[in-house]
Parts: sequence; C-alpha cells; structure tokens
Amino acid sequence: MLALVNLYRRLDLIQRKLVFRVAASVLLFALCGGVFGVLLAKSYDLHGQRLVIAQALQGQNYNDGDLYAVSLRHTGTVTIAGRTYGSDELLDQIDRAFDAEGEILNPLGLARQFVADQEPAWAPRFLLEQPGTTWMLALVATAWLLLIVWIQITLPFILTVLGTGLPVGVCWRLGEEQAMLAFAGMGLLTFTFVLLTRGVLILFSRPYQVLAVAQTVVKEATRSRVSLVFVILLLVLLPLLPIFLDPDTPLRFRVQTFISRSLTLTYVLAACLTLFLSCATVAFEIRDRQIWHLMTKPLTRLNYLVGKWLGVMSVNLIVLVVAGVSIFTYIQYLRELPVAAGVSGIDDRIAVDHEVLTARTGIRPNYAQLTPAELRGRVEQMIQRDPDLANLDDVPRSVKNQMAKALQLNYQTSQRSIPPVDLQTPGSNQRTYVFSGLKQAQDLQTALTLRYRFHILRDDEHERFSAAFVFNGRQETAMLVQYTPTVAHVLTIPIIWQDGTSLINPDGTLHLTVVNLPQPAGADERGRGSLNFDEEDFELLYKVTTFEANFVRAMVMTWTKLAFLCMLALACATLLNFPVACLMAFTIFLAGTLGPFLALSLQDYYPPLVSQMDFTDVGMVIQWAFKSVIRGIAQAVVFLLQRFGEYRPTQDLVEGRVIPWRNVAGGIFWLGLVWSGFSLLIGYLVLRNRQLAIYSGHG
Repeated sequence: MLALVNLYRRLDLIQRKLVFRVAASVLLFALCGGVFGVLLAKSYDLHGQRLVIAQALQGQNYNDGDLYAVSLRHTGTVTIAGRTYGSDELLDQIDRAFDAEGEILNPLGLARQFVADQEPAWAPRFLLEQPGTTWMLALVATAWLLLIVWIQITLPFILTVLGTGLPVGVCWRLGEEQAMLAFAGMGLLTFTFVLLTRGVLILFSRPYQVLAVAQTVVKEATRSRVSLVFVILLLVLLPLLPIFLDPDTPLRFRVQTFISRSLTLTYVLAACLTLFLSCATVAFEIRDRQIWHLMTKPLTRLNYLVGKWLGVMSVNLIVLVVAGVSIFTYIQYLRELPVAAGVSGIDDRIAVDHEVLTARTGIRPNYAQLTPAELRGRVEQMIQRDPDLANLDDVPRSVKNQMAKALQLNYQTSQRSIPPVDLQTPGSNQRTYVFSGLKQAQDLQTALTLRYRFHILRDDEHERFSAAFVFNGRQETAMLVQYTPTVAHVLTIPIIWQDGTSLINPDGTLHLTVVNLPQPAGADERGRGSLNFDEEDFELLYKVTTFEANFVRAMVMTWTKLAFLCMLALACATLLNFPVACLMAFTIFLAGTLGPFLALSLQDYYPPLVSQMDFTDVGMVIQWAFKSVIRGIAQAVVFLLQRFGEYRPTQDLVEGRVIPWRNVAGGIFWLGLVWSGFSLLIGYLVLRNRQLAIYSGHG
C-alpha cells in the first residue's frame, strides 16, 4: 500500500510540471484532430452523397418509366453520379420503397441505407450524419481534455477511466449495451462535475468581495450533504433513464419520453438543490453566528447577497452543463436505434427527424369574430329572452361582459364544426380555413406538417372515419385521410406540388378545405355526425431552426428560472430560519409552477353575483364569502406567479416546437431581472435592518 501511495505522489508531481502539460496538450490536439478530422471528412462525404441520392430519387415513379425507379425495382441497385448504390439483397424488400402509384416513398431514407456500408464501424452513426454535431463535440472534447491537463488532475482522470472501465467491460462482455452506457455515463458525468467545479473555484479566486463569497458557496456545495444528495441523484439517475424505455414502442415515442423525463428530472433536482442550498447558506450562517465575522469586514450586505447568488448559480450552471451534454448525447444515441421493418419503420424514422428532433413554429387558422355591434345586439336579445334579466332596469355590466364573452366563444366554436353531407345542399360537408403568415415557410422551402385531432359522434377510438383536405380550392391537390377520433394525427404537406406550383399563395396564405366525407353505405350511423375539433388541435407547423439551437435555448430558460428561485430562497433565509425559509420558498415555487393551471380553473370558478344573492340565507352568504375569498387568493397567485409557470421549455422540446428568442429574452427580463431584482431588494432591506450581532444566550 505504501508503495502505491509513493507511486501516486511521484506521478502527481510529474503531471504538475509545465513540460508535461505542454507535451500533453500537443498530444491531445494531435489526437483530437486526427480522430475528429477523420469523422468530419467522412461525415461531409456521406452527407454529400446522401443529398445527391435523395435529389436524384425525388419524384421518381416506376409506373412512369423513370430511369432510377425502374433500375431500383428490377435490380435493387441504382447508379448516380458514376457510383452504384444498393445490392441484390435489396430486391427482397424493394416493394416497401414504393407507394401504390409506383412513386419512391422516402428518398432520404433510401439514401441513408445506400451509404450505410461506407460508415466506419467504430464511429457513432449520429456523428456521421450530422457534421454540425461532430464539430460541437470536437470542440467540447478538446476543451474538456485540455482543462483536465491544465487544472492538473490528469492522474485522477486516468484512475476514473480505469475504475469506470471495469463495469463497462463486464457489461460489454455480457452484451448489455444499455448498462454499459449507463456506467460510462455515471463515471464521465461525475468527473465532469468535479472538473467544472475546480474550474469555477479557480475562476473565483480573484480578490473581489462578490467572487470571494461565491467561491465559499461553491466549496460549501461540494461538502454539504444537503446539496450533494441532489447532485449524486442526478449523476446516477440520468444515465439510467434510457434503460427504462420500452423497446417495443415506436422510436419517436421513446425519444420524446426520454426528453421529457430527463429534462424534468434535471429541472426538479436542480430546483430542489437551489432552494435548499440558498436557504442553508444564509440561514445557517445567521444561526451559527458566522455572519458576525463577515459583517465586521469591509463586506456590504448587497455584495454578500449577490455573492451568494452568484455562487449558487455557478453550481446550477455546472449541473445544467453536465446534464445538458449528457441528455443531448443520449438523444443522439437514441435517434439511431433500429426501427420496425416496413413502411411503419420508415414513417417512425421520419417522425423522429422531422417532428421531434426539430424546431417548428405553429400557425392556426384565422377565425372570424363578431363585431362589437353584433355582440351588443345578440346580448340584448339574450337579455330579453331571460325573464330574470328582462325585468331589471339596469343589467350589471359584468353580466353583459360575461354574456358577450360566451357568445364570442360559441361563435368561434361553431366555425370549428363541419356538418355531415347533405344531398340537398352541395358542399355543406366542407369548410375552408385560411392560414396566414406562411411567407417564412415559403422562403425556407421546408415541408408543412398539418397536426389535427378530430371528434365525431361518440368519439369511439375503435372506429376509423374518412376526411379529405383540399388546398386553395384545387381538386387535384385533394389528400384523403383516415382518422381515429380523439387521436392526434399528422400529415406532411409539400410546399411545391407535383406540377411545380407552390401551395402557398404570394401573400403568404394557404386556403385549406376540410371535407367531412360520407361513410360507406350500411355503416350504421356513421356519416351522419358532425366533424369538430378544438382550437389548439388544428394547426400547420414548419421548421424554422435546428434542434440543437432549440435545446440550448431550453437550457438557458431553465437556468433563468433557477436564478429567480435562488434569489427568492436567499431573501426568505435573511428573515426566517432554515425550515421555515425552505417551506416558504417551496410554497412559492409550487404556486408558480401551478399558476397556468390555476388561471385555467378560474375561468369556471365564480361566486354568485351580488344581484342574485339572498342575504337572509346564511348558507348562501357563507358559500358566497368562501368562494369570493378563494377566488381572490387564486387571482393574486395567478397575477404574481403565472409568468413563472408559463415558461415551460421541456414541453416545447418534446413537441418539436421552437422556443423563440423573444420568449428567452422575456424570461431573462421578467424572471432574471425584475423578479430576481425585487427579491434581492427585499433580502437587502431585511438584512440591512436586522440586528445580526445579538447574543442569544445559548452556545
């Protein structure tokens, strides 16, 4: 044992020498340049081949005698740009590549399959298919390794690799790929957390008040059992999440499930870590009278709070960077897992790339609204038909506003209902909706995705119904679909139709006609029901940016929410002891998270009107008072905290929706500046006016 200790000390002295660090840096640059250089060169080569193949196969039809389609159907191979792709083995499954009209279904999917034999066996497929991701990983890996060398922890890194390699090797021998990745992830995540913590401590070593306080908080976070519990849970549970995904479900659902679970786990654990650490670092120093020594030094109370906030947020940044890199890497691994054979597998792969791991914006149709004059007329008609209101000399304005709101809502709802076919009235079973603001989609030349969820008759999920979509009134663009009630469906719509014309008009609008098709004769009551949908269940989506950029925005939004929670907990701890401060901070956190749901509930929670009250009825008075108080408290909570709950980046990532920079900027302004600044002001005023150096008579 003594010999091992002496050996460790000698190696430690070697790794600290400047000559070793310079030599190791040169070696790392050469190694990373060689490995990632080969990956990038191969990635760009394969990417170019895939584009050429996909463009050549686009629109190829066997029934029309197109060259590539005929060659593919007869020989299983195709020669493009002087290179032959495919093989005789492809003939057994080539029928799946064509639709009923003889057109190639998925040119990009075939392109990926054609170049698969050129991919190096040692390289992850997602790196070969995404040069941008390879560049990012190359920069991160190089910086990570250089940081290890220059912070002088090369020896602990080697020991960590050896310790992690043992269980990884055992899992590899047993053929347990998921367990192998889990153990490797645990080791690398733990070491990365230690590495970034060391880097932050070095960064905060400058002689400034705020940085000195922040450095103390970071050191406290690495020693405190309160914070280490959440850090360890995250580092252990995050790599285990892919193991619990059901391999029998479609790949797109597994990817969505992992994104949701991993980001939710990261946010919840980081929020708990933030609240506990922020409350503890101030409350315990006041309780143990350590703050006496700090306040006697030239340290202002404002710098004290800002330093605490900076320290906790640095720990949060480390946690989010470690978790973010891990989540992103696992997502890229999951997206390349095998899919089911046949058309369903091809559709599943397309859905992963174009509906989940993307960043789309959604546009809903324009619905007509009643004019103020029409609303006033209809409200007056309702009042005249109501015997209780018709006899009143003056109907309260609140009642009129409520009636007008209901009328406007019912009018819009009626526009989302399409009656069944009426043989006496041609065209009665269809309605046209206008989507505007599609100029950007036309400029980007990205495919449109129609997301719809229809309701009809009894909403029996065991039944299938027919509908059709017609674009801009052109019957040749009609697309027939089969839908299941209450189930969300998607339909990919090309911007450029088969005849070369654009489906988007020059003014950026698209007229979409929905036809409620009659059902076959003798199908009981089917075909006699109205087709209807909710407002949020009918929209057009198109890609505006990449998933990678969207993922970064989601992490920035999460860090901003944690910034407010940190300052909130610090403010609570300046006045209250640790348990009460935690209770108050967690209560506000939960109230803010539930704010949007509470606002939705308030739409249907009203106390009885005063004009309808019988104040001689004690029970009615108690009920009115109870509901009024509850509604008042709920309105106050919604007014103060609804904005916190509205920023939900995880849901947008799961649905493949873009997180606009304006939302990120709004979150930084309201949560990071306004709310955090208000909490800082409260904490500063409490700390400035609180007598800290009063001896309690105990201890």
